[in-house]
Amino acid sequence: MKRSREFLKRRLEVLKARPISAADGPGFLYPFFETDYMVKVGTTVNPCQRKRQWNTDCYNPLRVWYDPIPCPNSHRAEAIAHILLEMRCLDRPKRACLTCGKRHREKFTFNGTRQEILRRVRRVLLRAISM
Repeated sequence: MKRSREFLKRRLEVLKARPISAADGPGFLYPFFETDYMVKVGTTVNPCQRKRQWNTDCYNPLRVWYDPIPCPNSHRAEAIAHILLEMRCLDRPKRACLTCGKRHREKFTFNGTRQEILRRVRRVLLRAISM
């Protein structure tokens, strides 16, 4: 369920104004498709290890991974990216996963072809990294 646009705008301004945390550091933002229309975006310092972890903890043969994007402050960039994606998505489903039973909060549903969606998501990730 998406939050209101006004709430998301306020949240984005707060995040942008906050100084970068000393605990934040370099890493990668990674996107993958869970279905043709649902994208998950996360952060990691080791993309190969994260992929193995996902495949072990929540295996889905339909999952399609895309190239991770390096960034200097991955936690901040991820938080900003999630807000920007939520502002643009159709829905942000927060129900229990059918595979593992957990609630994966960083998933977003879009319309369009997979390539169109990926193009939009990558633009958002690059914008979040630059903020």
